[in-house]
Parts: sequence; structure tokens; C-alpha cells
Amino acid sequence: MKRRTFLKGVGGATLAAPFLSSLDRPAKAQDGAPQSPVRMVIFYTQNGCLTNRWFPSVVDGTIDEASLAGKTLEPLAPFASKLLFPRGFGMFPKGNVTVNGVTYFDPHDQGMGSKLTAAPIDSEGDHWALGRSLDHVAADYVNQGSTGPLVLSVGNTFANVKGILSYTGAQEPYSPETKPSNVYSSLTGLFQGGGVVTEADWRVARGNSIIDLVSEPLEAYLNQNMSANDQRRTNDWLELLREVEQEVVVSAQCTAEGASSLGVTADTVGAVPSGFQASTEAAFTQGGDMMMKLIALTMMCDANRSIIMQWPGFVTFDWLGHEYDHHGLSHRIGNAGVGGTCVSGVIDMLNQIDQFYAGRYTQLVGLIDSIVEGDKTMLDNSAVMWLPELADGNAHNNNNLPIVIAGSAGGYLKTGVSVNVAGGTLETGNSEASCVDGGEVSFNTGSRGGEVPLNKLYTTLLNALGARDESGQLIQSFGMVDSNDVEAGITQPGEADVLKATV
Repeated sequence: MKRRTFLKGVGGATLAAPFLSSLDRPAKAQDGAPQSPVRMVIFYTQNGCLTNRWFPSVVDGTIDEASLAGKTLEPLAPFASKLLFPRGFGMFPKGNVTVNGVTYFDPHDQGMGSKLTAAPIDSEGDHWALGRSLDHVAADYVNQGSTGPLVLSVGNTFANVKGILSYTGAQEPYSPETKPSNVYSSLTGLFQGGGVVTEADWRVARGNSIIDLVSEPLEAYLNQNMSANDQRRTNDWLELLREVEQEVVVSAQCTAEGASSLGVTADTVGAVPSGFQASTEAAFTQGGDMMMKLIALTMMCDANRSIIMQWPGFVTFDWLGHEYDHHGLSHRIGNAGVGGTCVSGVIDMLNQIDQFYAGRYTQLVGLIDSIVEGDKTMLDNSAVMWLPELADGNAHNNNNLPIVIAGSAGGYLKTGVSVNVAGGTLETGNSEASCVDGGEVSFNTGSRGGEVPLNKLYTTLLNALGARDESGQLIQSFGMVDSNDVEAGITQPGEADVLKATV
């Protein structure tokens, strides 16, 4: 009998708690201490960046504070030893892609729809992605029960392919939550009174204990005519379940006091403008700040292990004195047109936006790193990835993507290094090829190289989280395609081994 069938037979859907995602995963760490959960957080920004300022000075080797000096990511210097720069990944499919006999290309539609799905977008209709996104796949493995990912944003997001990043399935967009109050209210029922909290206590806080949740389907399963081997596996599972219920410890910091220490209370959350009442400035500053804190609180409460913070792309940073929206500035001319006269001071404005996001990402990384879990920090047990829609916003290229990951996902990933996964020479791009002194827009801003499929990074991250196939082995692929040949499917399976701490 297949392992997945077995799990379903004993109430696998409800047994798929974070600590029970695999029969092959040990119930406790080798030293006997309770295991800390491993999480994935995706910090997503649109319209690319000034790539020649963003990348560290080291392409392949050790990252230190000097590597980030004078760069967009200089604020991350204190965390240099906990950073991983995976250099040379590219998104597929991209550019002209033929689906069902129709060829379609829109860099923003593909940069959003294909980025986390590794699937083509529908060449007709609303252009929704034709696959499931990484956050939902990860949630299946690491979240309890049927809990989906936590997808957050701020302000007013577009309910179309240019504003949706997450997909529950083919042509099934998943809209982000933009109201901090809704996130907070979902967590308050989980607050504990302090002390050690077992998985059973955790379930009771949600209205059920583990045993209560599975007793009925388990009894029905045991009444089936099964082999001696299946009976043994069932008994082993019950023993594992009881052991986990006793020994797996959920963070005792999930309290009203713990939330307050982050600056999260009913009053502070209620004071944050949201929805149509919020200006862009309020949404991005007050709202963004609170969402960062709520991400940390969600992780402290272990309410979700697959989280996205998605920043909208078609907004005007008017509080920075900008007249044109970010998308128009990324085109260098102030609108969505191609070619033309540069907006005066456009490079400085783009640099301001890049620095704003670098500050928010650094804030998130620092907040997560400040929370202690055993002899590590919560960041050490996480992979907090800044992932962009595009590399350079004018070239609209999706190769040699500027990506950084903070945290080792519990020791699975290398840290303190930049790794050239593509080999050969990687460029930083030439985002300042034009417009430095005004004039006309040049399109020589893309980066050469960097064509390793992003699928391999996602496969590595899923395995870092603890995902395993039905036989208990490492996941070998993610997504539908890893090239522009939609019919070919996955042509380069496996992880990006060069990113792993041990191989």
C-alpha cells in the first residue's frame, strides 16, 4: 500500500501537522531536544532594480560587510554571515511562449504568473498561470491540516495577473490579505499563558487534540482487512503520534506579552490604515511595518510556515517626492511606453525605491533574527528570500535574478557566501546605461548569463523545509517547465546542490 494512501486512511489530512509531515522525519532532534520548525518567507518586489548597485561585489565566495559596502544591500551588512546569494538563476518560461498553439509575451504577466509556479500563463483570456505556486506546495508539506500559505500585501492590489503572485492551482489566483487587523485576529486565539506548550495543547487551542482529530478515521482504517505489515506500520504511527504529542514543543513566546514586545496589540494594529482608506504612504510605511511584525508573530505562534510578503508594483512613492509611479520610472520615461526621453533624476528615484525595499527587508530579517529558539534564532531555522519580479525593470530580463536568502533553513543551506550556480562569467547588468545625465533611454541594461532554471532553487527550498515524496526521498522537481519548450516539461530535475551546506 502506498504511503500517501496509508496517511489518508488514518486521517492523513488532519495528521499533516507541521511536525508530522513525514513518517520518515524523526520526532525529535538527535540530541533529544524538541525540534524547531523550519519556515520559508518570500519577500517579493516588482519592477526590478538597479542591478549594478544591488549585487554584492563578490560573485562566488565569502560574503562579509565589505562585500556589501556602497551597495543597495549595505543595511544587511550586520547579517552578512547569515546571507546566501544564489547567483545565476533565471525564470522559465519567459519571452515568447506558445501555449495551445497561441504565442503570447508580456514580461509583467509572466514575471508574476510564472515566477512562483514555474508554469506558463494562459495565452488567452485573463492570462492566469497554469500551475500551482511554491507557497501552496510548501504549505501542503509543512502546515498543519489544510492550512494554506499566509500571503500578505499592502495598499490596493490589482486583482489581475499583474497583481497576483500566488496560485492554488491552474488558473486559480489567490489574493493577498491587505488588512493587518485580519491577520492579528487570526492569531489571538492561539496565545498561550506561557510555559511549555505541546502539540496537543496547540491543537486544543484550535478546538481539538491530535488524538481527537484522528480517532474516527483511524478506527475505520483499523477495521479494514489489512496485512500484518500495514498493521505494524499503523501501530508505529500511533506510537510516533503519542511521542510527538508529548515531546514536540511549540514556541512559548506566542503570548499577548510576546506580541506586545513586537509592538503588536489590538490598539496598534487598529491604528494602521488599510484598504481604500489608506494612502500609499500609510500603506507602505505603517502598513508594511505592521505586516513585518505580524509575520514574526505568525512564526512565533507557528501558525504558518509558508509566508509571502508581496509589495505592489504600480504605485507612486509620493512621500519620497516622486511624481511618477514605480512602473513608469522603471521604464525610465515615467510611463509604460518603450523608448523616449528620460525622466529627470530617474536613476536617483529608482535608487530611493531600491533602498526603501532594502530597508524593509533588513527590518524583517533583523526582527526574525532577534527571536531566540533554543541555541539558535528563528532566522537560523528559516529561509527568508528576497525574490524579484524582474532583474532590471527597463530590460525586463528574467535571467541572472537578484536574489538573497537570509537564514540557513535549519542548517540545510550555506550561509555567508555568494554562489555562482551558473558557472562562467556573470555580469551585474548595466542599469545605468542611460538616463544618468538625462537624454534618451537605452535598452542595453540586461545581464548576460544566469540561465539555471529557478525550479532547482525551489526544489532545494522544499527539501530544506522537509518535503519528501511518497517513498520518503527528496523531492526531485518543482513546477511544470524549466525551459521555453512547454511540451518538454522538466528537463533538469534535482536540487541546486552547490547551495546546500552538505551534499
